[in-house]
Amino acid sequence: MGQIDHTLYLAAMTLYGLSSILYIYCFVFRREDRISYAYYGSLAGLVVHSVAIALRWIESGHGPYVNMYEVLSKYAWFCVVIFLLAQQKYPKIKSAGFAVMPVAFLMMGVANTYSRDITTESASLHSYWLIAHVVFANLAFGSILVAVGIAALYILKDRRLKKKEIADGEKIDDSFYDRLPSMNVLDDLMYRFVASGLLFLTIMIAAGAIWANQTWGRYWGWDPTETWSLVTWFMYGLCLHLRMNAGWSGKRIAWFIIFSIIVLAFSLFGIGYVYSGLHSNYLTS
Repeated sequence: MGQIDHTLYLAAMTLYGLSSILYIYCFVFRREDRISYAYYGSLAGLVVHSVAIALRWIESGHGPYVNMYEVLSKYAWFCVVIFLLAQQKYPKIKSAGFAVMPVAFLMMGVANTYSRDITTESASLHSYWLIAHVVFANLAFGSILVAVGIAALYILKDRRLKKKEIADGEKIDDSFYDRLPSMNVLDDLMYRFVASGLLFLTIMIAAGAIWANQTWGRYWGWDPTETWSLVTWFMYGLCLHLRMNAGWSGKRIAWFIIFSIIVLAFSLFGIGYVYSGLHSNYLTS
């Protein structure tokens, strides 16, 4: 079964890669009429990916959260799910796939460089609160990645509008950008997805604290992973504060969202490579 699930994993990664190419092609060459191919490619990849995860889950006897191969695969799965659902709710943001799908594809590729050996689940991982902690971490990353895609659309459309103003009457084909949501709607959607991500981060931290108390006998110990998760939480709290109370909106918030995902990615994936702590074995195994 192990070979079958990995074959399906590679097939899903290939479909995500093809979908990424199509999303980028449609965005760069403004071929929105072809973007449905990118959507169905990512959907097909998600179906195959789901079967691969399910088969490995059955074989290992635990969820996809014990080693880095499983962790990155799971994050990619959540990112694709959230983006496809977002497209169903807000069809005009489908072009954001040029930023979202390559990230999912790269996570799958990096995951494939790690050992695929089945790792025994330790007793400390047998907890409902760990499952909640992991699920909400994935929801947070997926939501904010979609916000990054929307922020990229905002910045590119803003530049296009300014270029059109400078053209001073010169005819410019803006049909592609006209089909995107208005600037105000893009700004609002950035806010909504970041707000959702912050809520998911809050639940992630709370569930993690309860799990830590069950496992190590304390709710908070300033472990590097705990510290960076708090830094990330404050960062997105600051983002919402700046937008709601300090008058920040549009391009400034868009750039904030794009660059802040670097901190989020480090707090979720990179801690174990820089610091040693209670979470290190879990994050790098």
